Amino acid sequence: MINFTIVKKLLVIVGPTATGKTALALELAKKFNGEIISADSRQIYQSMDVGTGKGIQSAGFRIKKFKKKWTVNDIPIHLYDVITPDKTFSAAEYQQLAYKVIDQILKRDKLPILVGGTGLYVRAVTEGLKIPKVAPNKKLREHLESRTLTSLLGELQKVDPKTYEKIDKFNTRRIIRALEIYHQAGEPASKLKGKFKVKYDILKVGLTSNRNYLYERADKQADSWFERGFIEEVRNLLKKGYKETFTAMTSLGYRQVAMFLNQKISLEEAKRRVKWEQHSYIRRQSTWFKKETNINWFDIAEVGFKKDIGKLVSKWL
Repeated sequence: MINFTIVKKLLVIVGPTATGKTALALELAKKFNGEIISADSRQIYQSMDVGTGKGIQSAGFRIKKFKKKWTVNDIPIHLYDVITPDKTFSAAEYQQLAYKVIDQILKRDKLPILVGGTGLYVRAVTEGLKIPKVAPNKKLREHLESRTLTSLLGELQKVDPKTYEKIDKFNTRRIIRALEIYHQAGEPASKLKGKFKVKYDILKVGLTSNRNYLYERADKQADSWFERGFIEEVRNLLKKGYKETFTAMTSLGYRQVAMFLNQKISLEEAKRRVKWEQHSYIRRQSTWFKKETNINWFDIAEVGFKKDIGKLVSKWL
């Protein structure tokens, strides 16, 4: 029997959307006495379940949700429903909260399993990023949000070329955050960052496959959202006063459905846009994770990949 409190093991599962990361994590959690920590920048929002993939709708999965606590097949999943959709949540806040949850799991002598496709969240935890703690500035952010993406990128390239080179050029939220840090701290985010030593023994597992196969899976996932009440979920969010312009509501899928509900586009066009953005997101995630080190990659299209992962984890433990 392993004493996780002493060895401080942390299993990490990453990869593009629709690769089955959470389903795999649940199997490994059952086998190796683990609990799951979500590393997804959309699953932190309350009342956003269908379009963020919280509710796994497959045979054999029993979901229980009580307040902010989720369990699937009696396995706890942490860091779902952290904030309401009108709030902002930084990577620095996520990092500290994740470390707290990981340590609590270890104290229960269980294996913490960090799972998700938000690369910055994963890197913040596994590499000990020193993230600038600059509070959001509402007026500045509103000004930046009123500008075009081309304009924002042009300014970022001028004031912080290092961040410009590394940042996702399609992620407006992160581009605005980098500029927000520059304007408030007086220095580029790249100069304020560094790393500290992470205290965990980490094993990283990556799920992937060829692009067309992942696109097909993502399309089926998107179709399932609409079958499971995605439109009603977004309608309820809008009724609660969560505006289309809120950061949470610009999440993939929610933005397109909100546009449909506000009669800006047809339902078929909304569905097409959701799928197209899913494909784009898969490409961006793949590019991000390819730059990461020490990831053990597995092709989900290959027979027996889960068995191979189980052997790897068993050997590591």
